[in-house]
Amino acid sequence: MIKMIFFDIDGTLRPFETGVIPESTKLAIRKAQEAGLYCAIATGRHWVEIYNEGLVEGMYFDAFVTLDGGYNYIPDAKRAKAQFTVNPGYKPKEYQFLMELPEQELPYFDPKFAEVLLKESIPEAMVERLLALLEKDPFPVLFLEERRLYANFINEDLLRTLAYVHTGVPPLLPLSEVKTKEQLMLIPILKKEQVAPVETELSDCHLIRWSDGLSYDIAKKGVAKIHGIQRIIDRLGITMDEVSAIGDGWNDVEMLESVGLGIAMGNAKPEAKAVAKHITEHILSDGLPKAVDFILDLNRKEG
Repeated sequence: MIKMIFFDIDGTLRPFETGVIPESTKLAIRKAQEAGLYCAIATGRHWVEIYNEGLVEGMYFDAFVTLDGGYNYIPDAKRAKAQFTVNPGYKPKEYQFLMELPEQELPYFDPKFAEVLLKESIPEAMVERLLALLEKDPFPVLFLEERRLYANFINEDLLRTLAYVHTGVPPLLPLSEVKTKEQLMLIPILKKEQVAPVETELSDCHLIRWSDGLSYDIAKKGVAKIHGIQRIIDRLGITMDEVSAIGDGWNDVEMLESVGLGIAMGNAKPEAKAVAKHITEHILSDGLPKAVDFILDLNRKEG
């Protein structure tokens, strides 16, 4: 019996092709919740990106695995649901990358309203090595902290990457800022010949390639969505066999392979499909609602 579903965002909830979450997907989330299931996010995105893009607008989620498992939390139900009535995840009029807003303007899923269960920062030595690489051979990097997102410089490759995920251009801050706060994830935009030197120098980190082929999530070695999922379900008293996850990307493979019911989107990478227990339709053919119906049908048969 499935008690909780974890949803990837890009390519699963939101099509890359349109950049808009279909109403049928929002209805499917509510349908799962009305059936008594917990619904949660499991994404490589930062919660600030989720806010800026309105990626969960009008949808209440019970838990968040973000930054590929590097930052994981459960909103306090009482506070978050009260805030949901004020701001159910509305996309702001202007992008906010340095989150210094009045509390009443914050989205319900701001970690200020949550219990953070697992936070994995990149080792300082690895950050220092990246900064040394940038001195020798500069390339654009997005720096992701707990409440700030920013870049070191902007070029056409970075702009293409941002357009690919339908997000805005973050502020530019000097590299001296990087050492002032914990870095939870680094996203370099690399040319092919730059990948190997970064992998060599950042030996205590791992690189996960984006679907665009240019960008990489760099996180502390061992960080994965499934570790965030484990912390959350432990807190809720749910076993891994009682968990389903739906995803499409390379960063979803371990998650889909490890949960009780891994479902790959029809548009998923071959590696994700290879480990999934079920493959639903393409995202543009209502693959997400059909995946939720598949789960609910299984529950009815088992119940």
